[in-house]
Amino acid sequence: MLNSKTEMITMKNRLKAILDQGIELYLDGKPASPDGIVERFVREEAVYMPDFVIDEDGTLIQIRYDKIMETN
Repeated sequence: MLNSKTEMITMKNRLKAILDQGIELYLDGKPASPDGIVERFVREEAVYMPDFVIDEDGTLIQIRYDKIMETN
């Protein structure tokens, strides 16, 4: 969860820069925009973990944010 407007802006700018490099962004298995990802992080108390997907040449091609489910 993002705690301040500054954190939100920083994350959105980082995600936009990543997207500008041609790296795809996903949220819970679906393509997502930087705005959509940040909005979800603000609205939910859940924790999301990024998975970094690389191609066979070792180039980063996707970042996938998936909700972490707690098990007790």
